[in-house]
This record gives sequence, C-alpha cells and structure tokens, in this order.
Amino acid sequence: MMFVFITLTYLVTPASPLVKTGFGNKRDSFTNVIITSDILSEFSNIGSDVECVSLCLMTESCASVFYRSQHGQCQLHNVLFMSPLDGQEEAGTVYYSLTSGACPPGYVYSRLLNFCYQLHLDKIPYANGLADCGSRGEHLVTIDSPDKQIHFAKQVTASSDSKTYSYYIDGSDAATEGEWVYHDSRPVTYFAWAPGYPENSSVNRDYLAASRAYQFRWQDRASHEAKYYACEKDI
Repeated sequence: MMFVFITLTYLVTPASPLVKTGFGNKRDSFTNVIITSDILSEFSNIGSDVECVSLCLMTESCASVFYRSQHGQCQLHNVLFMSPLDGQEEAGTVYYSLTSGACPPGYVYSRLLNFCYQLHLDKIPYANGLADCGSRGEHLVTIDSPDKQIHFAKQVTASSDSKTYSYYIDGSDAATEGEWVYHDSRPVTYFAWAPGYPENSSVNRDYLAASRAYQFRWQDRASHEAKYYACEKDI
C-alpha cells in the first residue's frame, strides 16, 4: 500500500489554520479503473497524482480522487468507492481515498462532519457486529443529525457491494421500551424512521438498522437478524 504525504500551507481566512496536513491512501484494486459518478469537481492540466490529492485536501467535502494520467485530469468525489467492478477500464488511472488525523486508511472520512467510520459487508447478528466494533475501541455508527443521515445514505449507495443489505447503527431501547439511547447512554434525539416505524409490535425489536428497503432510513429490528454493520472511530 502506498501513501502520498502532503503538507499544505495556505491562508483561507484570518480564523483558518495556516497549515493543514493529510495524505492519500492509494487503493490498488482500482488501478486502471475509472468511476464517473458522484463527482464534486474536475480539474484539467494536472501533472501528477500528488497534485490531484493536494486538490482534494484543499476541498473540505472531498473524500477521494481519481487521477487520469492519460488526460492530465483530476476527479474529486465526496464518497469513497468500494466496488472496482462498478467502474470502466482506463489505463493509467489511479485512485486515492483521503486520510487525515486519527482516521485510519481504508475508513470513510468526512471532514465536514468530523466523522470517521468503516462499512463492514458481512451479514451478522447485532451482538457480533457490536463486539467487532468494540474489539478496536470503536462503536456502531452514531447518526445524530440530518447531515450525517444524508452522508451515510449517499456513501452506502455509492457502491454496488455496500448497498446490498441493511446496516446496524448505534441506538437501542433494550433497557426501556421506547426510550432510545446511544452506546454512551445519551438519549437519541434525532430519528430518521422509515414510514411505519418504529413498529413497537414486539419488545424484541430493540436495535436500530438503516434499511435498504427504505433508502437507508431506519427500522427497529431484532438482535438475531443478520445485517451489515458500520463501526465509528471517535476522533
């Protein structure tokens, strides 16, 4: 795995930091592949992949880039693509995800939301997903605002592999029926329920899932159901 380390020094506003650092994580499985959906912006006459990554670092909503060496072109994206088969072949193309601060390579990183997480495309029961997140000192993804819900749904649907099933996310009313809390016992105050949910037809529907059937809005589900899951790393 190759990393492109870049330090950028620039003045944006008097209140802005003068120095921003970050690096691009080259995703080898996308070499000679191009995807042209979810484009934030495009730049021409770009001389190298390092220059392309630097443009991403200077664009706060950018999460990944394709550098098209044949065309000297740089594509900025606000999602992290996960399925190379979604693209088309193009010789000389390289793909980088943006990593910065404490968010590890391979995780989805939103600078706008200060949000670092990883999608896990294994269908497993709730307790198994929760335990896997906890084994790395993480927790299930906390979606506590409309912006995070929009971001998460956009990220999940950006790749064919990741939009196949529903995802367990942070939130449970297992302790007290109808009182939803996050992993740290904070009350859930933002909900993105799918139409007709929560069902509350059974006390066993105690866990939140972002539902594929409802554009990844939420359902209350039982813990034994096998789903994908998403782990968040606090940064």
